[in-house]
Amino acid sequence: MNDVHYALRIMRKSPLFTCTVVLTVALAIGANITMFSVVNAVLLRPLPFSQPERVVQVAEKNDKLHLASFGSSVLNFLSWQEQAHSFEELGALGFANYTLTGPGDPEQVSGNLVSPALTRVLGIKPVAGRFFSDAEEKPGAAPVALLGEGLWKRRFASDPGLVGRTITLDGVVTTVVGIAPASMNLLSNGELYTPLTIDPGKEIRLNHVVITFGRLRPGVSLKVAQAEMDAVSRRMGIQYPEIRDWGIRLITMTDTFVNPQLHTGVLVLLSAVLFVLLIACGNIANILLARAVSRRTEIGIRRAMGASRGRLVRQMLMESLVLCSTGGALGLLAAIVAVRVFNRLLPAGTLPVPVVEMDARIALFAAAITLITGVLFGIAPAWQGSHTDVNNLIKQGGRGVGASTGGRLRKALAGFELGLATLLLIGAGLLIRSLANLERVQLGFVSHGLITFQLSLPVAKYPVIGGGPKLDRRLLDALQSIPGVRGAAVSSGIPFGAGGYSTHPMFTTGPSILSPSTLVPIHWRSVSPGYFQVMNIPLLRGRDFTDADDDKAPHVLIVSQSTAKIFWGDADPIGRTLRRSADPNTPFTVIGVVGNVRDTALSQEAPQFYYPVAARSSALTDVVVRTDQPPASLVPSIREKVAELDRDLALANVRTMDEWVSNSAAQPRLNTVLLSVFAFIALLIASIGIYGILAYSVSQRTGEIGLRMALGASPDDILRLVVREGLLVICGGVAAGLLGAAALGKVMSGLIYEVTARDPVTFAIAAGFLSAVGLAASVIPAFRAARILPMVALRHE
Repeated sequence: MNDVHYALRIMRKSPLFTCTVVLTVALAIGANITMFSVVNAVLLRPLPFSQPERVVQVAEKNDKLHLASFGSSVLNFLSWQEQAHSFEELGALGFANYTLTGPGDPEQVSGNLVSPALTRVLGIKPVAGRFFSDAEEKPGAAPVALLGEGLWKRRFASDPGLVGRTITLDGVVTTVVGIAPASMNLLSNGELYTPLTIDPGKEIRLNHVVITFGRLRPGVSLKVAQAEMDAVSRRMGIQYPEIRDWGIRLITMTDTFVNPQLHTGVLVLLSAVLFVLLIACGNIANILLARAVSRRTEIGIRRAMGASRGRLVRQMLMESLVLCSTGGALGLLAAIVAVRVFNRLLPAGTLPVPVVEMDARIALFAAAITLITGVLFGIAPAWQGSHTDVNNLIKQGGRGVGASTGGRLRKALAGFELGLATLLLIGAGLLIRSLANLERVQLGFVSHGLITFQLSLPVAKYPVIGGGPKLDRRLLDALQSIPGVRGAAVSSGIPFGAGGYSTHPMFTTGPSILSPSTLVPIHWRSVSPGYFQVMNIPLLRGRDFTDADDDKAPHVLIVSQSTAKIFWGDADPIGRTLRRSADPNTPFTVIGVVGNVRDTALSQEAPQFYYPVAARSSALTDVVVRTDQPPASLVPSIREKVAELDRDLALANVRTMDEWVSNSAAQPRLNTVLLSVFAFIALLIASIGIYGILAYSVSQRTGEIGLRMALGASPDDILRLVVREGLLVICGGVAAGLLGAAALGKVMSGLIYEVTARDPVTFAIAAGFLSAVGLAASVIPAFRAARILPMVALRHE
């Protein structure tokens, strides 16, 4: 306690020193706590399921199609239930959208078709009521639903009496049997759930439309379960030849929710803030080393009075810990604010969790990192200060001793800071160049001037065959009558949007550059006539769809340029046919070729083909409207026109296409912004460190500089002397940083686009910029040294 009291007195006596150290610590520790909160939420916090380590996703894979994981078919799911013994139970999840009507405005709600076993697999409990019974998934069962906790709170004000009452979904009166917990929402962002009704006679084994989860039996490892499922896959391949190329892959729940790019990005950012902390520790250690020299008389007197080195080390370490604890407390407060701001600004869907929360693990991390930081930056000054030579101090009368004490160590620490700052600056530079490449990428369509929205059509009211296409035509006519609208179209999904997205393995039986019956996974959409014109996707060959291309007409499709090249090379694809692996007896004739479009990621351009929406409609419809006015200004008119057609239809996901495109770059943009902020902080701290070393060196060498000038050295000579000293530290630190960045290039390779991890331009710019900043920090004390008057300096000595 005496050491604590003494440390507090020292802090009060040196307010500028105290503020400098405390704020530096607060900045570094606050950044680390904030970033660790993200890591904790994404990677460390247990998923809100019972024994989540026993829950796995049972995915399908196809090595020939380069599909590492894919959805499963309903029939395969049923076969797995019969043949797999490594699982207590298997449950499946399908996707749906519902139109909720009744009191209030109609609302389109995203949701899921859920097999009753799924809730048992996840080990969750309802907030109120019950989950589905096994009887309720049978065809013909009475319509029932589960409300998600979020929808229950938002639309029904958490009414406990809602369970047992009815709501209207897609025009069908449906009984609410329970309220599902928010943890169900993690599976697919659904807010409402109905039973997954299975009629095996209507299913196709190659139609991958559900996601399957299983709970491993106690004592069964993932490796053992995978071996069993491999055997099941081989048996099913013999029994059902159409799936012989499809295998089974078991995926942990963590890997299900966290994609490799997000995993790498989070760890890179955590490493970056740890580097910032190390730089801050090096900088503060330098300050304390310089301060220990100024306190050498005090330390010498303590030694002369009998204080041991261990006692002095303890006292100085306590001073460091008190300083660090104060900074750590401020850093924790700053992190709480930063996490709230982070949650508010983070685009939805960027992370696999709805919000980043701070819990007891964060508090423990804050305490641990504060303690470690205090020891880390305090140990070197404490050890150096405790080694004061008492005899030499007495002989010199306290003058001139220690002028160079710890000089090499301080320079080494400054070089270490610069090396880490170089590493961070190069990482930020690579991400900035990568983000610039993404934002300049050719989309294949013109996003500006487009407003988009979704409609979920009740199947009972608008049958997929006939009803939906008829409404589409009326809807498009109504939208095109709005002043300022240049065109409108519908699609089963838009680029980067939230609509239907899927992949069909396709093959051709006609002439092709591929081997006969080679399967190629192709992204697909159903679109209305005029869709390509509205989106400004160029029609390169053939014709567009017309209203005559309906379910009664011959099967046709339009392919992208890359799809045509895969199957037929440079030959004309018009008139050739493609077939789906799920329906190999139905040929689709190519009637047109359009330009390539990036539809799921800015960094990826996948082959595509398009069905006519009149022949292959869907309950979920995306609508695109092109206008020469501000797109958002049309929303009231669009709502009015839709209400005139059907007041029970609800618009959802109303956004401009520019917003969809921007959101697709949210994760790389987040990585870039955060790493750039960390690099700027590191650069600032390292620059202050260089300045501090040289300023202190000049103050300690005032007599030497005066003597040099008295013996004939010019101010320019002194300027070069000091700058050269700084350049040695700068060059050493930057060189070490460049080597480190080159060695860690593979870590960044998964986060960047169209720029190499060892990009020479980025390396050169980072090295040059950091050297220039370091040189600027060196010049100020150098000019101060050059202005020293010899007589004043000699009198000072």
